[in-house]
Amino acid sequence: ARVVVPRVRVDNFSASDTADAYLAAGIAEDLRAALLGSRSVVLVGPRARAGADYVVSAAVRRVPDGVVVAARLERAPGARVLWTQQLRRPTRQIPAIAGEVAAQALTAMGIRTGAGVAATPNTDPAIYDLYLRGRHLLGRRTTAGLVRALALYREAIARDSTSPLGWAGVARVFERSNRWRFYLPGVAPESALAIEVNAAERALELAPRNTDVLVMRGQVALDVDPTTRAGAIRAFREAIAVDSSNVDAWKNLAFSYAETRDLPNARIALQHAAALDPDGSETLAYIANAWFLIRDLDSAAIYADRAVAADPAGLGALSIAGQVAIWTGRLDDAESHFTAADRLGQGDRAAPYGLTRVLVARGDTARARTYLTVAAQAADTLDPSAHVAIGIADAWLAVGETTRAFWWLQKFHPRRDLHYQLHLRGEPGFDGVRADPRFRALLGGQP
Repeated sequence: ARVVVPRVRVDNFSASDTADAYLAAGIAEDLRAALLGSRSVVLVGPRARAGADYVVSAAVRRVPDGVVVAARLERAPGARVLWTQQLRRPTRQIPAIAGEVAAQALTAMGIRTGAGVAATPNTDPAIYDLYLRGRHLLGRRTTAGLVRALALYREAIARDSTSPLGWAGVARVFERSNRWRFYLPGVAPESALAIEVNAAERALELAPRNTDVLVMRGQVALDVDPTTRAGAIRAFREAIAVDSSNVDAWKNLAFSYAETRDLPNARIALQHAAALDPDGSETLAYIANAWFLIRDLDSAAIYADRAVAADPAGLGALSIAGQVAIWTGRLDDAESHFTAADRLGQGDRAAPYGLTRVLVARGDTARARTYLTVAAQAADTLDPSAHVAIGIADAWLAVGETTRAFWWLQKFHPRRDLHYQLHLRGEPGFDGVRADPRFRALLGGQP
């Protein structure tokens, strides 16, 4: 007989105090990982085609000596409650809550649980809390978020210098700083990569089989030599071999394959990432961006819209949703997404460049030129990130300024950076200059 694998949705993890939203989000994320680790269920998102068989939700509330998690399991469709449990746990047991909820929910589904659902019960709860706070801040994609996350991870290391979570967190902060060109106060830009590498090596020394640490090693490899993906792909695949449910490994592997023009494997990896984290706005935006750059606009639109639905204030979600909306002919949606992103005023500031193209499409080229000129003046002309160089160049092309567009494209280094090359090959805005010798030179003569 065919074995039917239950489809489970994890959502509505709420906090009674907005200051504890990071804790509810962290427990929900760890619960998803614990359920996937059981290898007994399939996770689905709120817009999954076939819906969910079960829904797990919870309310998280701080109490003086710990936390109360009121969890429930519903049978869907119909929302018939199968199981409820109020777990009041002392602070020291907070790291184990996700695994405990997963085990009890699986039992209520009639699934025998195994060791795969355990979370991190041996983690120092104070360090775990610092780790969750830092992870939440990194998702904001702002300089202020990086600065605060770095302080939290350094605090974790000060509490315990053998904490792999703390060291991996520091490495992640500097990986984001290097990639986004967000320079951290008190840190010389030329020393950021060395700090990133040293922190990642320390984390790997402390936890050589930890999948998050292995993923971090792959991301460090991207920064050390952005012109190759051999080391990164090896690290991401090693992480997947240890834990095939690690969504970060799959989505980074997908981009690495896309950057090396291995599109069949990129598509497979994207499908794995989408199945593993169907609710995560950051993951959905990441997937949408990949589909966009390999020119599957229909798939990009599906995931971009889901990313915005999951987090209407997510900068990455808004930016890619705006881009996709432009090229699928939805100017009102594009303007709405970019305007919202521009209000946030952070990140690689893709919004002004996207809004420039919207204005041009509406026939207001004069206003577009003025808007773009002001926006470009705030950009780093000495060492722009790949996304800034690409975004400004695309916008100048939109207003007909080809020479200025190429000036910006030529400012990014190293030009053989495979992520930069992926943008050059995949961005629809460059289709009109692909025959230009200057553009072919940027591609190294490759099609």
